[in-house]
Amino acid sequence: MPGHSHHSVQVAVAHQGTFVIEDLQGRQRRTNAAIVPADQSHAFSAAGAWGVVAHVEPESALGAELIELVDDPSHARAWDHAGQTLITGHSAYVEGRLRSPGNTSHPLHPGVAAARSHLQAELDSRPIRLRDLAATVHLSESRLSHLFAQDLGITFRAYVRWLRLLRATAAVAQGRTLTDAAHLAGFTDSSHLTRTCRRTFGGPPTAFSTIRWEILPT
Repeated sequence: MPGHSHHSVQVAVAHQGTFVIEDLQGRQRRTNAAIVPADQSHAFSAAGAWGVVAHVEPESALGAELIELVDDPSHARAWDHAGQTLITGHSAYVEGRLRSPGNTSHPLHPGVAAARSHLQAELDSRPIRLRDLAATVHLSESRLSHLFAQDLGITFRAYVRWLRLLRATAAVAQGRTLTDAAHLAGFTDSSHLTRTCRRTFGGPPTAFSTIRWEILPT
């Protein structure tokens, strides 16, 4: 897949063969396991390999544990090393923790927690405005914007786009058409969804029609 980034910790484990992971500087590693921290630009090629790719929310306890295994968040060598640590020293962790992600790794500000809950219910709306959400959770617009960056490590606008994409790709995985998935998640149309998916995951949303896709709760 071409270079892309997403607001999730990516865990890739090849049960057969190997894959290639590449960082923003073009440094490549051929490996059978890797952990890529959230929001890091990377390219991923798994041609000929078979295994599991999981996306874990960085705010979750599991996400925090995975990130701690990575010495240098921007370097492919560190992603590879973290993956090897995961599969050689944490076999039960791989099998169990990816299925039971647990709670958030740190308490979110109550306003951010309330805003996240509200966003999940409003994703089919276009547009979602920060000022409206701030009023709903009884914070100023600037304060809520600051808290999103502080607690989630991502801007409000980027987080809304991320949630929309998760909803849309999950819908495609369930057999919905691109048009239905786009409208369900609040994208303008299927073309808008496709462009966003390519930038984020390095491929089109139709790729999710052939894989099992689960959104793990935080």
